[in-house]
Amino acid sequence: MGIELADKVVLVTGASIGIGREIALRFAAAGSRLALTYFEHTTEAVVVAERCRGLGAPDVIMASLQLADDDSIRMLFEAVIDHFGAVDIIVNNAGVVVWKPFLEQDFGELETQLAVNLTGVMKLTWVFLPMVNDAVITIGSTATLHQSRTPPTYCATKWGLRGFVKALALEHPGKRIVSVHPTVTATRMNDMQGMPPERVAEVVMRVACGDIEVEPGGDVDVREHANA
Repeated sequence: MGIELADKVVLVTGASIGIGREIALRFAAAGSRLALTYFEHTTEAVVVAERCRGLGAPDVIMASLQLADDDSIRMLFEAVIDHFGAVDIIVNNAGVVVWKPFLEQDFGELETQLAVNLTGVMKLTWVFLPMVNDAVITIGSTATLHQSRTPPTYCATKWGLRGFVKALALEHPGKRIVSVHPTVTATRMNDMQGMPPERVAEVVMRVACGDIEVEPGGDVDVREHANA
């Protein structure tokens, strides 16, 4: 199943650095129109937007997003819909992790990870889903596919996302709603150790264009496709 991505409107959260940046660049090279978000990395966001335009994206907007803030999510929705009218593909990529054992994390750190990684993604999906024409691709973690030494709070948020995706796909069988699960990836979150983020982005693109077909609510383990 080949899906043409040129002129498709694609929303990528957390697009200023890491996996999100590489995903944005690949959609840009495919000629997609892009709505990209960032949180703290303003300078990097400007650079990514310019690179996307240079790669061939015909329209790029960049917006600040704090997934733990309901008003920020609403403002993003208004900006994207006012500009594009609708969205074809959402890539829920933005996330945070606190690299401490569970009992060393305070209530604020627990709440932030839940708010950004789980409830924020759910809220963003809730506001956008009626305007989505094609797919919601959520970046999960292979920590939900096997035992992991990743901190328990982060694991819990990603397990929650996986369950959310599976249940949401049953409610909306007309849309492609799936999870893509990277292993440890060389981003700032992981001290630049692990799989190159370009490989993760390539798998996301293969899912988006239909090269990798996934059942509704299904899981794509990046490790199984990154070298294909």
